[in-house]
Amino acid sequence: MCRKLLIIIFFLFWRSMLLIAQEKAQVSGVVLEAGTQTPLVGIQIDLTNNQQSTISNENGQFLFVNLEAGLEQLSIRAAGYRPFQLELIIQEGDTLRLDPIELVLEPKVDYQMLLGVIDEDILGDADISNQEVQSSVILSNDIYLNKVGFKLSPFRYRVRGYDPIYEQTFINGVLANDQYRRVFNYASIGALNDLTRNGDVVNYNNSGTFTFGSIGGSENINMRAGSYAPGARVTLSYTNRNYYARSILSYATGMSDRGWAFVGALGGRFSDRGYIEGTSYENVSYALSVERQWAEGRHSISLVTYGSPVVRGQQGSSFQEAYDLTKNNLYNPNWGYQNGKVRNSRIVKAFDPTAILSHVWRVNERTSLSSGAMVHYGRYSNSALNWYDAMDPRPDYYRKLPSFQLQDSSRTSLDISGLTNRWISGDSKITQIDWDDLYAQNRNPEHRRKYAGEALYMVERRHFDLLEGTMNVNFHKLYDNNMSITAGVEARKSTSFQYKTVNDLLGADFVTDYDKFAEREKEFADFETRKQNDLLFPDRKVYVGDIFGYDFEIGIQSASIWFNNQHKTKSFDFYYGSKFSYVDFRRSGKMKNGRFPNSSYGKGTKHQFFDFALKGGMNYKFSGRHFLSMNVGLLTEAPVPDRAYIMSRSTDQTALNLKSARVFQSDLNYIFSTPKIAGRISLFQTNFNDQVERMQYYHDSERTFVFHQLSGVSKVHRGLEAAATLTPDRHWSIDAILNLGEYYYSANPMGTMNSENGKLVNVQEKVYLKHVYVSGTPQFAGILAARYFYDFWFFELSGNYAGRMYLSAAPLRRIASNYANINPNDTQSYNAYLQLSAQERLTDAITFDASIGKLLYLKNRKSLSVNFSIVNFLNDKKIRTGGFEQGRLSTKWPNQFAPRYFYMQGLNVFLNTSYRF
Repeated sequence: MCRKLLIIIFFLFWRSMLLIAQEKAQVSGVVLEAGTQTPLVGIQIDLTNNQQSTISNENGQFLFVNLEAGLEQLSIRAAGYRPFQLELIIQEGDTLRLDPIELVLEPKVDYQMLLGVIDEDILGDADISNQEVQSSVILSNDIYLNKVGFKLSPFRYRVRGYDPIYEQTFINGVLANDQYRRVFNYASIGALNDLTRNGDVVNYNNSGTFTFGSIGGSENINMRAGSYAPGARVTLSYTNRNYYARSILSYATGMSDRGWAFVGALGGRFSDRGYIEGTSYENVSYALSVERQWAEGRHSISLVTYGSPVVRGQQGSSFQEAYDLTKNNLYNPNWGYQNGKVRNSRIVKAFDPTAILSHVWRVNERTSLSSGAMVHYGRYSNSALNWYDAMDPRPDYYRKLPSFQLQDSSRTSLDISGLTNRWISGDSKITQIDWDDLYAQNRNPEHRRKYAGEALYMVERRHFDLLEGTMNVNFHKLYDNNMSITAGVEARKSTSFQYKTVNDLLGADFVTDYDKFAEREKEFADFETRKQNDLLFPDRKVYVGDIFGYDFEIGIQSASIWFNNQHKTKSFDFYYGSKFSYVDFRRSGKMKNGRFPNSSYGKGTKHQFFDFALKGGMNYKFSGRHFLSMNVGLLTEAPVPDRAYIMSRSTDQTALNLKSARVFQSDLNYIFSTPKIAGRISLFQTNFNDQVERMQYYHDSERTFVFHQLSGVSKVHRGLEAAATLTPDRHWSIDAILNLGEYYYSANPMGTMNSENGKLVNVQEKVYLKHVYVSGTPQFAGILAARYFYDFWFFELSGNYAGRMYLSAAPLRRIASNYANINPNDTQSYNAYLQLSAQERLTDAITFDASIGKLLYLKNRKSLSVNFSIVNFLNDKKIRTGGFEQGRLSTKWPNQFAPRYFYMQGLNVFLNTSYRF
């Protein structure tokens, strides 16, 4: 079947290349921002009567060809700008160059700061691999995508329920998603908003000019120095969220007569005490861009470098009982007092310096060849408590909670009552980490005499470093018959360095490099071997700064070649494309692990995958204002390296029968754009097959961490998207957005359990996940908003709704053996079945937000804007957005110990002032 599809694609391609059309009229122009004269990239321009549309390039330029003569109306509806319309007369065979089109910016709320779009607080609480929210920097011209990505961020909304790996981010035409997790780290451009607002977007899997595309969409951030208007800009912001102060200073020279342009920016974000107790934030960001143009602008070479080093104290998830006892839905167990000062156990340090060199050759106004190279070295580390032969120091450890103590026959009701009261009263010795006590236990004279100063408690730092290089070349050509071709090649090489170091010994002298979970398995004859983290250096004492625990690399290489071909007529457009790619990855261990001596040290197996992607779509134009479009895509994709390995810290073992996954995507869309109302209604369905998922949890019975890997995962994502904007006059506009989705597992995958202590090895059992809902994102959401614009004053009021959110399913509860003795005719047995199979649905949530702003254009391109916004101002209650089911099978505590994430509570305020001079 694939072979036939390829034959059809290449036949259509060569037939399109041979088409010869009669020379007709053409129209060209440039789109600029009013006042600043900044070229606007990715702006969609429509010609109503000829029923054509195009996108402005990195210089704001656009071109229409093969036009019929007559009266024409040019219209622009661009995200963040006021609508624009222009009537013009096209003469037969004429070449019409329009005067520069200036779009007026709407002074609106900066959701990138207010909702944390490029902040780490939405990327995950545990480690860098948990980015959960599909984010975007460039506003899409699509009405639906333009709204949901920002206003629904507090609910961890993901478009069509897709994982973030299906969203691509390019910078100056070079793919910036890393290869290990396949996501883009938005924190790397934090506090650089002034330089990251302009760019191009490809919605979903449609055809674009800089990428083959991805089902989750693609964005290309334009950071070329020549794209910025000359002058300086200073921005000062306040918010009461994870940081309260942000400042940005940027300066651009503009393009000089000699063809040089320079841009520099310096920014920062700071909070010594965040809205959530125990959190903090320190960040300084920089960017420098240089561009040289020659040959009348036909050649351009650009160099940009940026980075955003950050140090922040994290919020942690906890158990429902802890939230209830403290009466605080944002309770944070990660911190405590040390000598009377707040100290957080989980401190993130991140720095991702990046450099991009790109070249653009505009052969003529219809043909361009671009190339680019990117290199970056991301350094990410996260600290955490560790302990050996000692009590768990976390304040919300479930055995320390009153409900568990009730089951201890040695505890009296007075003991339980006293413990409960200490939780309710907020006694920091109970509710938070007792740092002073940890130091005291490490320095206990008896302990020091017995163990020679070895640490009971310590703070470790887990490192996730990534060195990566990317090179690509793209070609774009527009033909006279309105056929265009875009093609590209890309090569990438990455190395992920993962290791652990001793961060703080908390008053002790050293720690021995043993695995604390393996130490519990003393019944094994080879116990002395099993407990060693590195058999090459057994019983090694490690000190502050030393590597211990694990140390390995994963090398990844890939290459791809692709093309998109698009053809437009007055009533019918169609496109098709294909991509072929190669990926390989291999683990290289630096330590010989005692639990896995034969699969942990040295170079492991190289895993190789050859994949393809086919896509196509068509657009039928009822008129210049009403369209019906359909898109389909079929692709295979190599496993994500981060998910492929069972326990990459300890062994080279991967998921059994590791192979490429299959994805089939389709959607049907009705698009309308009239002078008063514009919008889209879409039906979509995406089928995922043969995917790999991995869960990690603590197994009470085995007393160790278990890695539960699911192979052959199948899911269906289907639903309805609808969006409309009503503009009754030039002052008012009203938005209505609706998403009704159904995202669920469509088959029962095979589960494989492996334990960190080596006791469980490839224990396989079917996991009953069929018809369980995908978690972590609303499957029903809506927005109703009204905006008023007058004399550059802007006011917006919005209500946002999210429903049908579910906890993430625990595979341990749904393994086949749990159902073996279920008798449907026995009440007790059937109730046990319901407990095992039920999935908790979270409470629906509503937020409200309002913003008011003023944009003032001054003389000589100076401008001043002031925005003030508040979110959730009428709904001061918790918003639970996700979490995990309890994995244990105890009927005494069903789900009450399940960790939950809470994202927002109370009043969220944002004030922003920006002055360009």
